[in-house]
Amino acid sequence: MKNPKIVIAAGVLAVVCAAWAAWYFLLTQPATRSSAVIAASPGHAYQFIAAPNITWDQARADAAALSWQGHAGYLATIDDAGEYQFIVDRIFPHAYPDVTYLGGRQTAPGEWRWVTGPRGAADGGKGTLFWRGDEQGAVEGGHYANWMTTAFQHGGKWDVGKVCCVSIFSYGVPQFSTSLGNGDDDEHVAGYVVEFGG
Repeated sequence: MKNPKIVIAAGVLAVVCAAWAAWYFLLTQPATRSSAVIAASPGHAYQFIAAPNITWDQARADAAALSWQGHAGYLATIDDAGEYQFIVDRIFPHAYPDVTYLGGRQTAPGEWRWVTGPRGAADGGKGTLFWRGDEQGAVEGGHYANWMTTAFQHGGKWDVGKVCCVSIFSYGVPQFSTSLGNGDDDEHVAGYVVEFGG
């Protein structure tokens, strides 16, 4: 006959292991579902939209077709570290998806601008210049950028001359990266972040 204390201990251990495995699974899975709209302040909110392998142009159009409390949507633009941290903490609370589009583009070689929403109207409609150059570049006009070290590649499929768009990408710590913007299967585009309000 088996010792009842050993049987109970084994059962408790099995339950604890199963609970830990479920918790770990939830934390490590990509955000494959759209999030709720998360208000940042009155009249200002964000939402992650799951759209696997969407192109940047289609994401821009789809974001512009959304609205929240009378505010039109647009691909999110990020002005400072606080806004970036809010998006990372509140829009992706459990796990970070692969490529998630933002409203930035390379409008000329080494010229990275926010081209959506209110920031898109700056500089005669060219958009707000926030970064000039590649990995040796610099923030422009007191704006914000948080590029991952591999965002600007020289040669190969993701050469800096071939990429078009700004995204959030994560190898564990989400940062800005560049994207082909064409929904290429190798990029594992997960979707985009919509911003509502100014």
